[in-house]
Amino acid sequence: MGYIDNKGNTIIPSGKYTFLNPIDEEGMIFAQRGNKYGYIDINQKIIVPFEYDELTVFSNELACAKKNGKFGFINRKGVVVIPFQFEEESYFQDSGFALVQKNNKFGFIDKSGNEIVPIIYQNAQETTLDSLVILSKNGKWAFFSNQGHPMTDFVYDEIAITKRVVNNHDESTLSKNGLILVRKNGQIGYLDKNLKTVISFGKYSFGERFNQNRLAIVSKNKRFGIINEFDKEIVKTEYDTVEHPERDYHESNTFVARKKNYFVLFNENGKKVADKVKEYFFDRYTVQNKNMSIYQIQNLNGLVGVIDDNGKVVIPTIYEEIGSFRGESKTVVKRNGKYGLIDSENKIVYPIDNEGIETWKDIDYYIIKKGDKTWIIDKNLKKLLNFEYQDLSPCSYEPKNRFIAKKNNTYGVIDRMGKIIIPFEYSEMSNWVEYGPGSDYHFVTKNNKKGLITKEGKIIIPPIYDSLFYNNDETIILSKIDKYGVVTIRNKSVIPFIYDMIYVENSYSKKKADEFYVRKEGKYFVVNNKNKVVRANVSDKEINDKFHFEINGYK
Repeated sequence: MGYIDNKGNTIIPSGKYTFLNPIDEEGMIFAQRGNKYGYIDINQKIIVPFEYDELTVFSNELACAKKNGKFGFINRKGVVVIPFQFEEESYFQDSGFALVQKNNKFGFIDKSGNEIVPIIYQNAQETTLDSLVILSKNGKWAFFSNQGHPMTDFVYDEIAITKRVVNNHDESTLSKNGLILVRKNGQIGYLDKNLKTVISFGKYSFGERFNQNRLAIVSKNKRFGIINEFDKEIVKTEYDTVEHPERDYHESNTFVARKKNYFVLFNENGKKVADKVKEYFFDRYTVQNKNMSIYQIQNLNGLVGVIDDNGKVVIPTIYEEIGSFRGESKTVVKRNGKYGLIDSENKIVYPIDNEGIETWKDIDYYIIKKGDKTWIIDKNLKKLLNFEYQDLSPCSYEPKNRFIAKKNNTYGVIDRMGKIIIPFEYSEMSNWVEYGPGSDYHFVTKNNKKGLITKEGKIIIPPIYDSLFYNNDETIILSKIDKYGVVTIRNKSVIPFIYDMIYVENSYSKKKADEFYVRKEGKYFVVNNKNKVVRANVSDKEINDKFHFEINGYK
């Protein structure tokens, strides 16, 4: 890694440092050189020498460093302030204290290294938003102030820390969300910020942490609901389950409850937004240039619609299918077995009378299929060209501009302007395949014969073979007139076409990829890529064990 200025001039050349951080507020750059860490400035002056096995960024003007297997703290001048004596990395919170481990015990120190909470406890945890810490002794937990004063006895089996979003960052807290979830003698209860019991132990058999909206999922008598910090049931405990569904790859603050064979959806404040829902998923759409969160819901009759976060109907449940908006203002719908397009206000913008409409994320067109014809329209619903095909599929290597097209029962490749890239002369043409030769090629069939061409249409392996099996770029097994051979992806001969059958172990095998199991005159043996026999008299059992699928599958 290195640095350049805004004109492209090299300030710190790449290749000297394994890693460089952005410049911090004091003009220091955290850096790695080889296996050691230190700090430099933009002129590469060494401020903290490269002598540490591990090093952190500065927190409250101190950085944690590791040397000779132990951790300590240094200041911005590289001076060791707290000696190397701790077993784990740590950092100083805004309170001015750090949680440390020594001799497998935990405690807290201040910025001078003084033990504020003695390092004698089995375990300890802190948060970023509270003045409390929790400590463990003899398997029980207690609350302490971050000044080291005990606030409770060691009576809790478990004390839950939760999170709160502050300035778009996740922060940890015990009480900022309302109540603290604790467990004592195998039963859960809730404490207020003064550590007084607000919800008695044993009232609920299950309870979650209070979230940022000061709500928690609880259960009693094997039924689930939602309560607020005053123990009022916002959602009655009458459901089989209540959970936070995943949204944008994270657990959301909304709620979904299940009752018998349907779901009930609640917003982040516990307000019911949809009842008797068979299936649902989150989506986003654009309306009046604003990106909005929505639910797609399916009712018990199987019809689909859309509601917003407050339960307002955006699109009524009248469709058999609704495609994901993905932040756009239009999507594909299916009604009465036909496909069309609607906008985010349920206005039909393209007739619902087509056999199919396809689009993909980040693709700026729709493929329309009606009857036995297929064509393309852009996102403004304008037909790109007046060409019609039996089928169209975007090429994996250039999906916005090239298409495998079918015309008069033959396949070729065109661009979105209709220009022919590969002539229409193949009865089959592959798109990208997971175990194929990459995106630069197409497997093709012509006159019932197999071959391989480039994406420009250049013939690499002529379509004259009865079968084609691609194993890797150096191993393509072909057959012609009941004889098998092997070529490379450039059609260079590896094994001549003299065998009755050829098998090769897959590319993940530990065996050499240049060994081939062949059959000739009823006998099996192994040859190398020079067609020299390396093992004779291979048994039928070994062949059946190794190549059971090939024998009963693609053969």
